[in-house]
Parts: sequence; C-alpha cells; structure tokens
Amino acid sequence: MVVSEKDMEQQLRRINKRKQRLRELWEQPLEEIVAKISVGLRDMFDRIDCMGEVALLRVGDGISGAVPPTNGATANGMASDDDGDAAEGPCLAWRDDEDYGGWGVEIRVAFRKDERMRVLDNHRQSGGERAVSTILYLQSMQDLVVAPFRVVDEINQGMDQRNERLIHEIIVNTACRPGSSQYFLITPKLLPDLDYHPLMKVLCIFNGEWQPQQLDVSRYISNARRN
Repeated sequence: MVVSEKDMEQQLRRINKRKQRLRELWEQPLEEIVAKISVGLRDMFDRIDCMGEVALLRVGDGISGAVPPTNGATANGMASDDDGDAAEGPCLAWRDDEDYGGWGVEIRVAFRKDERMRVLDNHRQSGGERAVSTILYLQSMQDLVVAPFRVVDEINQGMDQRNERLIHEIIVNTACRPGSSQYFLITPKLLPDLDYHPLMKVLCIFNGEWQPQQLDVSRYISNARRN
C-alpha cells in the first residue's frame, strides 16, 4: 500500500498532538515538585549566607522539526487536523527536549555572594562545598518524602569547622521538630561545643584491639572534665 506524503503528515500531526497531551499530564506536576524543592534549598542556603537552587534539566536528542498544515486553515487563520482541533500557527512544531532518559534535576550553588550560581559538579566546587550542597539538597526534600528514619553517614567529612557547625545545627533542628523522621547521624568525630537538643541521644562506640575488656566510662568523663 502506498501512503501519500499528505497522509503521513496528518498521521504525524495526530501522534505529536497525543504526545503533547500526555506530556501535559505529568510535566506540570513534576515542575511543581522541583519548584518546591528549590524553595526549600534556597531557604537552607540562606541560613549559611550562600545561594542555591534546583531546576528541571530537559535534554533533547538533537532532532526537531515541524509538520506543515495539510487540511487548510480555519476561519481564524489557524490550521486544523483530522481531530477537528486547531493548531496554533501554520504548522505543528515539536521541541528538541524529548530525550526523557537524560532528564534530571540540576543543582546550582554559589558560596560567595559576589558570584553567580554555577552547576554543582566535581570541577567547580571543593569537596567540602559539594558535601554541604548535598546535605542541604537532601534536607530540602524532607517534607516531600515520608520515611520512618534516615541515616546520615559521615556527612561532615571534608567540611571546614564553620560549615560543619552550621550543617549540624540544621540537621538537629530538622530531626527534632515535631513530626520529623528519626535520624541516625554516624561520624568518627564531632567538633566540641556543638548544639544539642534534649530529644537527641549520643552513643559513643569504643572499638579496637587496644580497648580494655572493662571500660570505666565514669573515669573517662572525670578525666575529660579535669582537662
């Protein structure tokens, strides 16, 4: 069977219109979720006098084009197709952003007020800045993701003392607010004189071949107080 160019254009128009309708069902809710995360991240970065945001990253496959009108135009000058729907302009075009497997969330940060925000990656920011950005990004999603408990493992490694104190305070305030999930913060070290909350419990694990069989905790505490 031979299919004319006109029939192929009509079929392509119908397919693209269906695609657009399906995309509208999930794209706007996705944008709203990303916008909520971005508001939370911006607030988190404001607390440490920095800037941060997230945006939906759309990726294309390098293919774009347009389908010319085939059924003439309606009275208002817009092209129509076999579905009886009007299409804006003289043709139906599609954007080069339909490689959905490559879509993602792009994190942009700036740790100095006099610089513009840049995409978070392994080249522009230091290890400490990436660690701070990661934990603040995770914290900004807490209200959107329900979980009975969360585990934070060695997130303070690579941070300077200022950022470590700020991040510790943010985690404590988040974990100890009413209705929050339980947090397990695992770390080989902590800075002295950090902020603690009455709802927190600190467990010190003493391990290694040089540890005595009987550990006198009160003696350790007395020695620490004298020093």
